[in-house]
This record gives sequence, C-alpha cells and structure tokens, in this order.
Amino acid sequence: MRSLVAWLGILVVRVGYLAGRVLPLRPGVVLATRDATHPGGNLLAIRRELASVAPEVPVRVIGYRMRSGLRGRAATAWEALRLGYDLARSRLLVADDWLFPLYAAWPRPGTARVQVWHAAGAFKAFGFSVVDRAPGDADAARHLPMTANYDLVLVSGSAAAGAFAEAFRVPRERVSSAIGIPRTDVFFDPAGRARAEEAVRARYGLTAGRRVLLYAPTFRGTGPRDARDAGLLDVAALHATLGDGWVLLLRLHPLIATAATLPPGLEAFAIDVSGWPDMNELLLVADVLVTDYSSVLFEYALLERPMAFLAPDADAYTAERGLYLDLRTDLPGPVFATTAELAAHLVSGTFDPERTRTFARRWFDVADGRAAARFVERVVLPAMRGRPLDVPAEPPPDERVVAPPPGA
Repeated sequence: MRSLVAWLGILVVRVGYLAGRVLPLRPGVVLATRDATHPGGNLLAIRRELASVAPEVPVRVIGYRMRSGLRGRAATAWEALRLGYDLARSRLLVADDWLFPLYAAWPRPGTARVQVWHAAGAFKAFGFSVVDRAPGDADAARHLPMTANYDLVLVSGSAAAGAFAEAFRVPRERVSSAIGIPRTDVFFDPAGRARAEEAVRARYGLTAGRRVLLYAPTFRGTGPRDARDAGLLDVAALHATLGDGWVLLLRLHPLIATAATLPPGLEAFAIDVSGWPDMNELLLVADVLVTDYSSVLFEYALLERPMAFLAPDADAYTAERGLYLDLRTDLPGPVFATTAELAAHLVSGTFDPERTRTFARRWFDVADGRAAARFVERVVLPAMRGRPLDVPAEPPPDERVVAPPPGA
C-alpha cells in the first residue's frame, strides 16, 4: 500500500512539473519547508537578509507535509502538485527539510535547487541513508533522479559532508561548508540576541535567578508517519533533585504532533516550549542543554555552554536509526542512562569548556554571523541573473573561522 501511495505521489509531482515546464521561467526564490505558515531557521534568516539587501527579489514560501485521512491526503497531493509546478518555473528553490516532491522531477535548465537542511553536523542517520527501513519508500526511491536533485547542499563543516552526500545522494563536490549556516547568525548579533532572549523570557515567564535547563530530545520512529516522544525523562525526579532554583523547558521534536506530558503540580518548574518557532532562540536562554540524539548539540556547542545526554535506549535507537557519532567518545558532554544520574551531574556543576570548543571547531568550518549575507550574495543574486550556480570551495583548515559569539 505504501509503495502505491509513493508512486501516486511521484505521478502528481510530475503532472505539476510538466504543467510548469511549458511556461517561461520566472524570477524569484521559492522557500520550501514543512510548514509554510511558520518558516524558520535557515529559511527565515535568508528571507530576512533578502528583505534587507535585495527587497526587489520576489520570495514565495510553500509547504509540503504528509497527512492522514482523506482530506489530509488531498491537501498533501495539492502541495505536491504545487511543488512540482514551482520546480519547473522558479529560478531558485531552497529547501530546509526532507520533502519528497523535490526528488520526483529532473531539474529544468536555468533553475537551481539548494538544500540548506534544518540541522548542523551529522549525528543521527537521515534521508536516503535510512530509506531502506521503509520498504514502500525504498521501492519508489529506486526510480527517482537522485543524482540530479540538488545543485548545492549546505553543511556546517567538512566533517559532515560525506554523511550529507550519502543522505541526499548527491556528488560530494556539490556539498559545501564555505557559506556557513544562516540560522546561527543570531548568535553573533548582540541586538538580535537581546530581542530574542527578551521575547522568550517574556513568553514563558522566565525570571532572573533561576537556572534554565532546556530538554530537547529527538523523536522516535522512522519519520513523519510514526514520529513519537519516548518519554524518557522523569520530570518529578529531576525536580526533586534540582529544586526550585531551576526551571525546565521541554521542547519536543517538530514532527511530534502531540503536546508534552507534564506531571501535575510542577507547572512552576516544567514548561512546554514546543510551540516556540525557533530552536536557536531557546538555546540563547538555556544555561544547560540536555538532549539525546538531536543535532541541536552542534549549534549549542557554539555558545560554549554545558550540555549532557539522556540516552537509556541507546542500543535500541542505534539499531533502529543509526548514528554517525560514537556516544562514548564523540559527544561534548556525559551520557546518562537514568534521570537520577543526570540530575546528580547537573547539581555537581562539572563542565569542560575546552571539550565543547573542540567539538564546535570539528563540526563548523565557518561560523561568524555572516552566513545569510554570503548565501544571498553567492547563491541567490547570481541565480536571479540566470547564472549557473557555482559551488563555493570549502575553506582550508587555516582559513576556517569559528569564533565564540559575543556574550556566549
């Protein structure tokens, strides 16, 4: 059944693509994401930069996400049709997620496709590195033009390039770390940081004098169809050890549709912040990050703050999903199997900042607050002039710039 649905999806995309193919190319940038009503991360940073330096460039945001039910499937099909049409007509399409329609049609001459992804580094396996775990998707994927889907894939550092080339099935030379990651620019903008922190603190009532612990686990399952929260943190036990001097911000993965489950009576300690649109703005207010296998650890490392990992299901998760990192040796913080162990560590205050700095330098080649500006200058504006996309060469080791953000 899933194989049939995948084939129907390919057909819908190609119908939209053929409809757009007979019309002339139009200027402008299409930003493709899962939720067109709330584009965030890299796409938002690029959109803001364009509005500032090139407001004459038209920008459209379109979404695509899998839905269930008759009405949901109809909405998904309509989005697939629109994406196919835009693939054929737009000079530049920029995506930040795994969007099935982008792989179902060949590029049209004079157009460019760029993947900026929503995660830095390379932690858990993703994309076509895990597609064989979904048989229907794997069957359809064998008939997609995989080596033609992107002209450029942005990565945070050359250490992640091989994983991204495999995940998107693109030649290694189309993967580059020279531009940087636009959504990290906020870390280097004192005024922008201050506005973001003030907004988060006001929204969730975060007062001075309490340490902020951000818990941001990834989802369990193979993808959007079966994403779920593992529920591995014992919030009550954590509060019993940390006390009222701390506040816990719980951020579920965006693929999880349900709200976080919090124990009654701890409303002053635990707050569900899953609805906040920008993860990096949450990182700015966090004194400590706790995660499991989420790539949020890479960007948090730029802030050079403490982090720890709660991973009691490490063996099962590694077998189900696959990891690029070794949990025992590669992480910038300790790994715990129980909430009690984690809480004891947080109280001890043990932290090795040099370990975090080394981790950041390994996974970022360029982090200086100018990634969005470089993207507009090197990718968007040449594409609007009809020039072929020139993949920027990765900086050699002695020219890499990973500076600690002001006030980190």
